[in-house]
Amino acid sequence: MTLQNLRYVVEVANSQSFSKAARSLFMTQSALSAAIKEVEDELGILIFKRSNRGVQLTPDGEDCVKHCKEIIERADYLSLRYQNRGSLQTCFSVSTQHLPFAVRAFDALLEELPAVGYDVAIREAETLHILHDVSSGRSELGVVAMTDKQLQLINKALYIHDLAFAELARLQTYVFMRKRHPLAERQSLALEDLRPYPFVTYDQTQAPGYYSEESLFFAPMVKNIHVSDRATKMSVIRSTDAFSVGVDLPNFNQDIYFKRRAAEMVAIPFSDQADPIAVGVLMKNGHAPSDIAQRYIALLNEHVERLRVPRREG
Repeated sequence: MTLQNLRYVVEVANSQSFSKAARSLFMTQSALSAAIKEVEDELGILIFKRSNRGVQLTPDGEDCVKHCKEIIERADYLSLRYQNRGSLQTCFSVSTQHLPFAVRAFDALLEELPAVGYDVAIREAETLHILHDVSSGRSELGVVAMTDKQLQLINKALYIHDLAFAELARLQTYVFMRKRHPLAERQSLALEDLRPYPFVTYDQTQAPGYYSEESLFFAPMVKNIHVSDRATKMSVIRSTDAFSVGVDLPNFNQDIYFKRRAAEMVAIPFSDQADPIAVGVLMKNGHAPSDIAQRYIALLNEHVERLRVPRREG
């Protein structure tokens, strides 16, 4: 099976006709049919069902075409990445939950990168996607913040993905709400105080509840608002009586967003969170972090230290 044959499969699927696909590929229909048959024989499946009305994908064919497209996209990406350019000086990628301190550490890392060139990435993603990113090598590191109970529940997923979790610190959980919220003057808040109000949470799509980035996964709320990014989350909280929970304090946050709006938000200790949240990095088991990954972890530690609370003993 060749990459070119996979391109033929995709072209036939797009054209829904061998003759049309052959014309667009500037080849004979018999040669195209032979190439498709070669792929089908090697995979042991029937990709296309032929009829007088053209061709249709079989169920196996639909799945096959999806993977063919992924392989072709990755191959094209590699070609574009290295074509007409020298070797990259610095490469690094990290996937993280929606954690402002992880972004601030990445910003600090950018200040230290060599001027000669680099290729780096930070991806804010759902927890399950972070596991996939690190397991597949798309990202060298993952950054997560979870309760001990959550970590116990995802242990099987960590084992399946051959990942290790290295704890960096324990952080206090806070309730975030607007300054005009009815509960904004409280010194601390319990779950029962919060039940009447909308809870803003990051969407985890099809993942189980314990993959949630918020520690309230064990206590379903009556009113829930699902979002996918931090800006939307903060906008909802600033504009309504909704609330969220998290570990990063606005007054510790140095980015422009919070500098402009810090006065609009309050962070109140969440009294029902008995144990601090464990913050740490995910890596492939046995993986030795690159120099730039080690530097990012060091910077991450610096930014986490500003939010740190003493670890509870025993």
